Amino acid sequence: MASTPEFSLLLNLGLAIFAAFAFSILFSKIKQPVVLGQLIAGIIIGPFGLGLVQDLGAISLLASLGIVLLLFTVGLELDPLEIRKIGPDSFILTTVELTISFLSVFGVALLAGLTSIEGVFVAAVVATTSTAIMSKILLESKSFHAKESQMVITASVIEDFATVFILLLLPGLAAASNQVPPSELALLIAKGILLVAVIFGFGWRVAPLIIDRMTEGDQEYKETAFLLALSFGFVFAVLSSFLGFSPAVGAFLMGLMIRGKQAEFVLSKVGPIKDLFIVLFFVSMGTLINIGAVLTLTLPILAVLTTAIIGKFWGCWTGAKLSAAKRQATRVGVSMLPRGEFSFIVASEGTGLGVASQILFPIAGLTTLISSILSSIGMRLIKTRTMKTNAITVPVEKVGKSE
Repeated sequence: MASTPEFSLLLNLGLAIFAAFAFSILFSKIKQPVVLGQLIAGIIIGPFGLGLVQDLGAISLLASLGIVLLLFTVGLELDPLEIRKIGPDSFILTTVELTISFLSVFGVALLAGLTSIEGVFVAAVVATTSTAIMSKILLESKSFHAKESQMVITASVIEDFATVFILLLLPGLAAASNQVPPSELALLIAKGILLVAVIFGFGWRVAPLIIDRMTEGDQEYKETAFLLALSFGFVFAVLSSFLGFSPAVGAFLMGLMIRGKQAEFVLSKVGPIKDLFIVLFFVSMGTLINIGAVLTLTLPILAVLTTAIIGKFWGCWTGAKLSAAKRQATRVGVSMLPRGEFSFIVASEGTGLGVASQILFPIAGLTTLISSILSSIGMRLIKTRTMKTNAITVPVEKVGKSE
């Protein structure tokens, strides 16, 4: 019997979910972030691995939905008014580490033979720390509640805002590099301003009133309110795509506008759905990584990977030294190494625009894998060294007191 599209879709989904489950268990056992297992699962079952999944159309579609849901929920979790409460230390750390990380990778990319616009996209791919992976590593190392950990988590939130702003700029930069007429470039800028203005106006004033009215009813109406809020995210994702920007930008900005109890209500409902799509997102991103590209483009990829790791650590270490975390600079640098979801979102945007499409996914995948593993191992070593130092120091202090 010939396979139908439905059979092919179910088979690919089944393979993706089973592989994600198996590698998530494995990576959990070896105390590594499970998203790395999901990424490797995608690499193995994908067309550049064992070839078990060949038709990437449906998987890529689900991954796109995962990106929209991910950025929508990230926006829900953030409150733009809370930015006023962020201390100067996190701003100093973020500004210094992003500048050093971005410029160092951009410079090395140019030296490796990439064009300026390719260098910008490559630097943007490896610039942002993964808040989810970093938080998991901090929890596993039992240092989540330390003062410097709260500072780096806040810094990663600021990075999220910066990355969404970069996503708004990337289509314009790509158009400028292709020598698009100034009139078209100005039109693109005007579309960006229009997108932000429409979302801000609707999300700040209209959406809260509608959601409040819906949540005042019984349970059935509350479920409808959740679907309504979710539909807002997708509507503005579509609008963002229609205007020539990443759908993730519209979803993020809409989520950002829903605040307070309304955001908590929507988050409680969308959480399980988001988790499923995020798993499919990382698996599908893995299927798009051509490890063979490492062999054909060794110098650019190795140069960028090395600089992405060293530049991020150097930037975070320097930023910490200039802030209140001077004594914890090494811990800050190691904890902020992991890359993740935003690397693939920027890579997807670049590939869609036809910029450096052969290397963006391999760089995103390898940087995520290497940086997350190094961060996990590094935090354990720092924890072990701290415990040994404390074990040596405490008895000496007790002896001194007894004397």
